[in-house]
Amino acid sequence: MAAALAALAMMLMALPLAIPAFAQSTIKVLVNDEPITSYDIKERGKMLRVFTGGKQGEKQAVDQLIEERLMLQEAKRRNVDVTDAELDEEVNNRARAAKLTGAQFTQALRQAGVDPQTFKDFLRANLAWQEVVRARFRATIKVTEQDVTAALTGQAPADPAAEAQTVFEYRLQQIIFIVPAGAGAGAETARRNEANAFREAFQGCDQSLAQAAGIPGVVVKPQVRREEGQLAPALKEALAQLEVGGITEPEKVAEGMQVLAVCAKTAIAGQTEATVEAREELSTERGQLLARRYLRDLRADAVVEYR
Repeated sequence: MAAALAALAMMLMALPLAIPAFAQSTIKVLVNDEPITSYDIKERGKMLRVFTGGKQGEKQAVDQLIEERLMLQEAKRRNVDVTDAELDEEVNNRARAAKLTGAQFTQALRQAGVDPQTFKDFLRANLAWQEVVRARFRATIKVTEQDVTAALTGQAPADPAAEAQTVFEYRLQQIIFIVPAGAGAGAETARRNEANAFREAFQGCDQSLAQAAGIPGVVVKPQVRREEGQLAPALKEALAQLEVGGITEPEKVAEGMQVLAVCAKTAIAGQTEATVEAREELSTERGQLLARRYLRDLRADAVVEYR
């Protein structure tokens, strides 16, 4: 468990019980009239100490909490909201990255002295901020072929054959068999069986809505496009085995059991794994720079009162 938590700490750095003391909490900072309490600072300080190996604590917690209040205020202004389902899915993603189940992940946090709700608050603010930045700068962040070529200069692939690899773009449809919150293992098993029966009878994306209509509690989401470089390794491997019209095995997600249907699969000409990675890295770097400037401007305009 300790090793898994250490892995989680490194992942966050590459990015981010009943409490009797809560009753004695006092307001320490106001950010545009929104309070940050001594309890907030204490709990965030605990989390930072765990995830930075003691290098950060309550002093850094104050700055982080101020920035997150600004992130959430800007998200609210722009009508960006992170649902509980989205938050739960992100927690599950972090758990999988640490090779833990959701329950084990929560237990590891508690054992390390971190309130899981503190971690969720951290995730919620950053998920909302990512969406705010993406929406504002989507048209601004441009990576040209010249940029990619410059980034790859001198980076010859270890395997000469890698230069000939093609990159696939998928059009995917997410189909979720809802499992109500608090339902037991029996309900999950039943939904998994229904999902498998759906897979066996699947007639393609054009028929997915009609096919799902006869099954209660099934949500067919709009189709999305994803390049293979954007996919988690396990999903990338699973999709590589499927042709158009194929569908993945059921996977447990926050809402229930999910299957993904391959509606289209296109080879992107002139691209390699290296160029996709370089393009994504450049886009991420530029996005982070714009995000830092954006947050700096918000802080400059904010009224922050320390008490």
